[in-house]
Amino acid sequence: MADLVGTLQGYVSAILQNPVYLLLAVGVLALLMLIVVLHHIHKIHSEEIYVHQAWGAKYKGR
Repeated sequence: MADLVGTLQGYVSAILQNPVYLLLAVGVLALLMLIVVLHHIHKIHSEEIYVHQAWGAKYKGR
């Protein structure tokens, strides 16, 4: 089996030596973070709204 630590060190050194690879890596990380945040917002938005019983008479919906 290949040396995992050596392979990762090779990738990291290649990314740090070339600014285009560095920008690409930062862009991919930012895209992944944006996807996770948008998925979380969508999940929260699709949940049913809980209205406390004492406030039920005043609640008129969205």
